[in-house]
Amino acid sequence: MVLKFEPWGDDPVFDWDEENEPKIWEHGISVFDVEECFDNPHTAVPHEKAKSQPEKYGDRYVVRGVTDGGRKLVIIVQYLFGNWVRPITAWDDR
Repeated sequence: MVLKFEPWGDDPVFDWDEENEPKIWEHGISVFDVEECFDNPHTAVPHEKAKSQPEKYGDRYVVRGVTDGGRKLVIIVQYLFGNWVRPITAWDDR
């Protein structure tokens, strides 16, 4: 199921810190790459474990998007509240 309505809306605010930013960098992906994917056409679906483990994954989403340079990414985010999202990890979509 592809969401036509994203809980964070059209203008997400990203929660970056010393934990999630290095985790994404480990995969060779920058903060800017992640944020570009949200600016460009993308899809968002609930995490596959959201129904079976809602206490841990109920607020997680899988976002598939593309950077301005054409790099396709998979991004796992946690929906916090309002328009705030916290990227958890990301990798190249092959």
